[in-house]
Amino acid sequence: MQTVKKQDLRVQKTKEAIYAAFKQMICEMDADKITIKELTDRARIHYKTFYLHYTCIEALFEDVIGQLLDGYFSEIDTIPIDAPFTETNRVFFEYMSKQEPYMEKVISAPSYREFAGRGFLSMMKHNRARHNPYAAFSAEEQNIINTYLCTTSINLYRQWISDGKAIPLDKMIELSGTLLNDGINALLRTSARN
Repeated sequence: MQTVKKQDLRVQKTKEAIYAAFKQMICEMDADKITIKELTDRARIHYKTFYLHYTCIEALFEDVIGQLLDGYFSEIDTIPIDAPFTETNRVFFEYMSKQEPYMEKVISAPSYREFAGRGFLSMMKHNRARHNPYAAFSAEEQNIINTYLCTTSINLYRQWISDGKAIPLDKMIELSGTLLNDGINALLRTSARN
């Protein structure tokens, strides 16, 4: 049993070294400049050790985004499934506002957006699996609605980051919630009339 604990500790320390080096590199460079060679040099591990944990650098990106998503899912799952969109928006912004600078860059910097985009689609799918207030719309219409909500939310967050979070968080939540909710409510009212 002692051997297993030592091995688990080594694995944990190796992963911590990989994450620490990776976070530092994200803050310093674009996604296409991050190499396994430099990452392993910074983490002070052999490059073969990296491959014991990840198949490629993209798998590490996916792991990091996965951690972000797991935290978000834990937060969003604490509110009622039929909570108004403004409440979902509040949870999103509060959760995202707690992220470290490396994660802000992963979400906001153009070279990382491919990885972030997949993550946000997962967020939207998770939210719709919990509750779908747009079930009366066709699948294609739902795709448009969900794309609007997802891309608008993330772009409002990116702009907030780009502006140095100059708008206080509470005001940002109120402003973005109003913009998104009023647009969706107008759509739902129009749909109900037809």
